[in-house]
Amino acid sequence: MKIYTSNNLFRFLVISVLALFPAILFAGEYIIKKGDTLWDISEEKMRDPFLWKKLWKANPHIKNPDLIFPGQKLNIPRDVVENKKEGIQEEIGVVPKKTEGNIIPVKVMPKTIPAQKKNYLTSKEILLQGGYISDDVKSIGKIYGSSQKKTLLGRGDYVCIETEKPTHINDKFYILNQPEKVIHPVTEDHIGYLIRIKGIIEVVGEDNGNKKALVIESYNEITIDDMLITFYPVESPIEPDKQRRPAVTGYIIKLWDKYNMSSAGSIVYLDKGALDGIEIGDMFNVFSSEKPHIPLGTIQVITTKDKTSVALLKKAFSEVKAGDLFRN
Repeated sequence: MKIYTSNNLFRFLVISVLALFPAILFAGEYIIKKGDTLWDISEEKMRDPFLWKKLWKANPHIKNPDLIFPGQKLNIPRDVVENKKEGIQEEIGVVPKKTEGNIIPVKVMPKTIPAQKKNYLTSKEILLQGGYISDDVKSIGKIYGSSQKKTLLGRGDYVCIETEKPTHINDKFYILNQPEKVIHPVTEDHIGYLIRIKGIIEVVGEDNGNKKALVIESYNEITIDDMLITFYPVESPIEPDKQRRPAVTGYIIKLWDKYNMSSAGSIVYLDKGALDGIEIGDMFNVFSSEKPHIPLGTIQVITTKDKTSVALLKKAFSEVKAGDLFRN
């Protein structure tokens, strides 16, 4: 029989706890299949596609959330899964019931009023990152320095800003990428400029005569000379009660992906907008630009402007690229 000393016993207990550590933290593993995205996996395994960032954080071996490959293993965070399970379970109460002098506990299901669940088309973060196409860019200022002397900035960093008008403490501004010129891939017409929001800053005061602001939201790397526009409230678009498939035909003119190719969960930009009858929530099929125009996937509109729209690629049977068709 093996006898443990106090030191050996302590070491044995530590090793045992460490061996159980993954089981304590994670609800299980998932093997990535072809066509998977963190968005889809979060929806399937954690009942909420908007939790994809928590899934990514729990898997530090995934360096880029847009680059996952078949065969890779993902750990599913246990705390998120358990919280979701608790959220859909009903509590059962116990009340006494009298029967001829005896008291018998009886389980009773409490009366509950079901909450109206809102089905969002996408998260506010993706909506802002996706941005929109504009005829011009109306910047009201820019970031020109950092008190920490950083070149790449993110949430929690302080920045020095200059604006056209006076600012006050608690004023907020959106941070913009450098506008990208959008040329139609088929007609070669100038469409406008792609405006994408990288984060939000809030003015906190002055430092040695410089206007100082705090980065309170960061969706992408923020750099010196990034532009500012006035802050305005944004709400995530809600799934319409009745799905529309309007008879509108057009082209995908740009993709979010820097390689100009895209897969499920990505953002695409369309050359038709509200003046053409497109509304938020509308669904379209995507076809290849080359004959015989094979089906490539489906998209759903999340933002509309007069002449352009932004859509989320919901399903992708094959890679989608600028110049491909959308229609119903």
